[in-house]
Amino acid sequence: MGRQLARIAALALILVAAGGGARAETRVALVIGNAAYAAAPRLDNPTRDAARVAGALRAAGFRTVTTVRDAGRADLIAALNAFSEAAERADWALVYFAGHGVEVGGTNYLVPVDARLRSDRDIADEAVPLDRVLQALEPARKLRLVILDACRDNPFLDAMRRTSPTRSVGRGLARIEPEGGTLVAFAAKHGQTALDGEGENSPFVQALTRRMATPGLEINKVFRLVRDDVLAATGRRQEPFVYGSLPGEDFFFVGDASVKPAAEAALGLGAPPAGPALPAQVAALPPVREPTPPRPAAPEGNAPVNAPLVSFSRSNAGWHATVSLPEPAIALAWRLGEAGAFQDTGLLDVIDQRTGRRMPNPSIALDADAKPGTLQLRYVDAAGAVVGPFPIAFDPREALLRDQRRTIEMVSGSWLSFRDFNGVLLYYTALVSYRCAIRELRIGLDRPEPDRVVPLPPCDEANPFAIPGNLLPYLKVPAGTRSASAQIVYRDGSVSPVRVFRR
Repeated sequence: MGRQLARIAALALILVAAGGGARAETRVALVIGNAAYAAAPRLDNPTRDAARVAGALRAAGFRTVTTVRDAGRADLIAALNAFSEAAERADWALVYFAGHGVEVGGTNYLVPVDARLRSDRDIADEAVPLDRVLQALEPARKLRLVILDACRDNPFLDAMRRTSPTRSVGRGLARIEPEGGTLVAFAAKHGQTALDGEGENSPFVQALTRRMATPGLEINKVFRLVRDDVLAATGRRQEPFVYGSLPGEDFFFVGDASVKPAAEAALGLGAPPAGPALPAQVAALPPVREPTPPRPAAPEGNAPVNAPLVSFSRSNAGWHATVSLPEPAIALAWRLGEAGAFQDTGLLDVIDQRTGRRMPNPSIALDADAKPGTLQLRYVDAAGAVVGPFPIAFDPREALLRDQRRTIEMVSGSWLSFRDFNGVLLYYTALVSYRCAIRELRIGLDRPEPDRVVPLPPCDEANPFAIPGNLLPYLKVPAGTRSASAQIVYRDGSVSPVRVFRR
């Protein structure tokens, strides 16, 4: 609910700006991380790299950032088709891909996770050409940008059968010449292979997200600095390269000085490599203070809260954790587990009236198959102090039951629905979709109290909202039926009030 209100507020601000004659620049991004390849060893960093890049883009003002993980070819094409529609309404359109890429016959391809590539002839059927990605960007009005962290050593190369002596298969990617107004950034120059590095993220992504967050850096300068950073970090073994050209207008990820770099440093999200000192800037906030120990949680009920509250919700795409902080904040970061780097959630296009700053994004995306663990949260308060980390227990099964029960109670007026079609049908479709939280569904016809049990399909925790194809989610009831009562026994044994639905 909080996330929905934030989106409404953001839309209101955009409309106000438009009414005043100043249209906000619209930026959209598609971020893809392919790691779990079926016919090649799993890659360590693409999923983490994609998450870090997505957070950096949100912090830089991208209105929509769509993240796709471990995409097969059909998923990749579908994501590009949907993104092309978003690009039609955008000034900036950006695609970031982390995973395997391959060059065959001078053409660059992105490799989906379900590709086998047993021969060079399979590439057209099993991979996605870079030109298809560029087509998805074409409708954007001002800037089109592709960032390919896909120059890793090709694991398919040695086993790939050659069917044509004139069709070359190379290591790394081939140079390209995109149309004007389009940039294509390779993590490694054509013919080179990129390094995953030994940390949580690749050297390229560490450099990219640091430089992207620096206020006042024109985009060409961003990539020149990224090149220098990666050359230094890899002992000159990897050189990023950018192809294409832009018109005379300057483009900035972050156009003006903001609190973002200070907040990012405070949360431990990385710092630029050692180098010449930057000119001093006037701070908008007091200096960041040392981390504050976690504050004790308040008792249950409506007493004051001294620690973040988190609600978990499940969708077909995976888990979302929505965070509510006990005080104004200027940055929020998280990690799942006791070790590893914290990830910044980015900022919303909504001004917090209490701080005069953009609000931290309260939403955290977790994989659909995320295992039980501890979600660690910490934030930067309005005075610049780091607060936390706070441990939040995450049990997917308990969270699923709690989330589905909450939804069932919110839509209690829609549990049952009459329809006249070849007789009288009584639908209970909504309850089938949220059946994981239900132990028993009781229904009564023209009775104030339910007197029969309606069987529901078993809960599939891997795909909890799916309705089996052979299920008919309704009862055929007598033609004279005027009402139906319903009551739910939840998984924990508690019982809902009786609801009556009239025809």
